[in-house]
Amino acid sequence: MPKLAINDEEKKFDPLDVASLEEHIVSSIRRIVRAIEMHSQDLIAKVGLTSPQLSVLKAIPVLNPATPTSVARHLSLSQSTVSGVLDRLHSKKLVRREDSSADKRLRRYRLTPTGKSLLGTAPPLLQESFLRNLNGLEAWERSMLLSALQRTAWLMDADDLEAHPFLTSGEAPLGTDLDSED
Repeated sequence: MPKLAINDEEKKFDPLDVASLEEHIVSSIRRIVRAIEMHSQDLIAKVGLTSPQLSVLKAIPVLNPATPTSVARHLSLSQSTVSGVLDRLHSKKLVRREDSSADKRLRRYRLTPTGKSLLGTAPPLLQESFLRNLNGLEAWERSMLLSALQRTAWLMDADDLEAHPFLTSGEAPLGTDLDSED
């Protein structure tokens, strides 16, 4: 009978036993959700930022100088969401605003020394670790994984839901950056 390794324990299951398969599938989904929750909580505890805030902070030196529009495009977020995140990062003194002398409506953002320091000690975003591990898989494994996850989303009636570009879960404070109009 095949074995499934879970948390260093091996649990036997019969692939022809539907109840056993359902239990293992649901358990795997719960572990994924829990991993996302734990990483989000850990990120807030370690650096005091949500995943969207850390993502915006990481984008600023890449786009140097960064505008809300350039960050929004870079991260596939709405400009209003990015503006709200930038306002929070500014209030935490992690970024500084620079108004354009040519166009007073244009603001550019750069990291402050505090922002640079925090960025240097920040843990990777969950999606960064996931993508690194995903790239270590064979092409056929990535393809099978994609197919299984797409099918899982369909089974959960979630295939039409909007997917945010961050692996986060929960309500405030994590969700506050996603649709904020601050």
